[in-house]
Amino acid sequence: MSSIGRKWNAVKDAWKRDQVSGVYALFKCRLLYHKDIKRMIAQRNDENMHYDSWFRENLPGADECHLQHERVFHHSLSFLVPTYNTRPDLLRDLANSMLDQTCESWEACFYDGASTNEETIRMLKEIAALDERFHILFGKENLGISGNTNKALALAKNDYVALCDHDDLLTPDCVYWILDAAERGADFIYSDEDKTNEDGSIFFDEHLKADFSPEALRSGNYICHIMAMSAELIRALEGLRSCCDGSQDHDLALRATERAKAIAHIPRPLYHWRMLNTSFSHSSAERCALAAARGVNDQLERLGLHGKAEMLEFRPFVTYDIPEESSVSLIVHSLDGGFDAGWVTRLLKGKIREKGRMCEILVIGGTPDMAEIMHLPVLQALDFADAAQKAHGNLLLFLEQGIRFCKKTWLERLIMYSTRPWIGCSGGSIVDRKHNYLVCGYAVNVPACAVARMRGENRFGPTYQLYDRSVRECTAVSSVCMMIRKTLFFQMNGFETYKSDLGAVALGLRLLAHGRSTVVVPEAVCIAPDSSILYSSFPPSDRKQFQHEFPNPTEHYYSVHFERVNGSMRIDTENHRNPVTVITRYEDAG
Repeated sequence: MSSIGRKWNAVKDAWKRDQVSGVYALFKCRLLYHKDIKRMIAQRNDENMHYDSWFRENLPGADECHLQHERVFHHSLSFLVPTYNTRPDLLRDLANSMLDQTCESWEACFYDGASTNEETIRMLKEIAALDERFHILFGKENLGISGNTNKALALAKNDYVALCDHDDLLTPDCVYWILDAAERGADFIYSDEDKTNEDGSIFFDEHLKADFSPEALRSGNYICHIMAMSAELIRALEGLRSCCDGSQDHDLALRATERAKAIAHIPRPLYHWRMLNTSFSHSSAERCALAAARGVNDQLERLGLHGKAEMLEFRPFVTYDIPEESSVSLIVHSLDGGFDAGWVTRLLKGKIREKGRMCEILVIGGTPDMAEIMHLPVLQALDFADAAQKAHGNLLLFLEQGIRFCKKTWLERLIMYSTRPWIGCSGGSIVDRKHNYLVCGYAVNVPACAVARMRGENRFGPTYQLYDRSVRECTAVSSVCMMIRKTLFFQMNGFETYKSDLGAVALGLRLLAHGRSTVVVPEAVCIAPDSSILYSSFPPSDRKQFQHEFPNPTEHYYSVHFERVNGSMRIDTENHRNPVTVITRYEDAG
């Protein structure tokens, strides 16, 4: 895509996201944020140039290949490959990438949906003659991608299967790491991935994924490639569903993760998604998005999650029911210049009558003569613990005075996610006046105790995999904008005695330890004032306390391959880390 095209897409995205006039969006993006967006595009292009060499340097060397080849597994893998009029050279490239595997415990099951291209048929026959592990079935009709894949599944003899598109490529150690996860008990497995150009000579646009994140999966198929699972599991699910063609793999991931007993994320790119010069129309994108929303809706109904999904901006958009008994206590803090009643009035204008009513406003460090605002009582509190103790609402909303929300639905969406039983707390992403991120959730296990994700990225630019556009799990959110159930806040010991946002990070880690996740809600993006606690580094006393409480915290949502100083979610091409497969176990699955 040309530079002009990327800028125009940024303008259109801003128009949709802020729900403002096109003239204002054009002015805001082209004049105010042009330099930041241009910087992000240049950085991304530079990263793509370095990624290819970084990836190749991380491929297993001769000694490692020998060790992988010699290892004996108790499991074996079947690739499921549906084909229809596929270019012969692409089929041969895929077959070669299978033959190049360091581990030989695999087979490939191809089902051709009645191709009319004689060259495709000829190439499939040639592939079948290359190795006895290639099994080809020529069908009498094209059953679509789901139907063709299910026919390939019927050919599979091994106890694990992996879905593979007919025109993509595998890394040499793909089978090895999938079977390694299988040996460790995982029955659902996925890996990182990247993209490759048409001739497969350059690798770029790496997707270094989070460990299993149910809410992120409902917001879009972040799992994608490569996806593998036990043959027992996929057969129990009766394979892929044709009603979700276009997003059939997303639907399968949703259904399989519901039943899986152990979900493994392999933090290594094992799959190259080939970018071909074929058009993808608006109608195709809409069809895929509608299929994805259908799959998510079916999951919400199956699990009784009291919500619905619709298509919004070509992705599933989930709306959960808000319990009638929801009530919110607003806790205002960081009052450098005294309490600003006008700010609270502007903030809550039109929000009092929303589902999840506001009970009162508690001000930390406010003046004693405060009375009420918009018919809400205003109370003074000494600190966070005192404010939470005085609160009457069953939801606590922590806001730093002076922040301004960019979207109208921020309160409703925070309440919606904070009232989910499986979610510990929800929060917003914080930007400065130029809409550059200060924090979009926190990551841990870094030199500075915690790092703010996406720091420095402009929210109108090409952010990492567009992670800020949808609901995402993270280790913690900032106390600048956070909502949590009151009972959970006390159960987790609140922010304890931390003086900085490390208290919010510690709270997030305690929630994770108790099986509750934390999510960043994109509709709650807000502009922080200059007095924000986000502008200074964590004080030494807080860092010492945090390191004592969490000497070696586990990070599930910020890749080990990312740089660990700025939190920008850019790959650290200067370092080569040895990633470990992470397995999330569910004892009561199924």
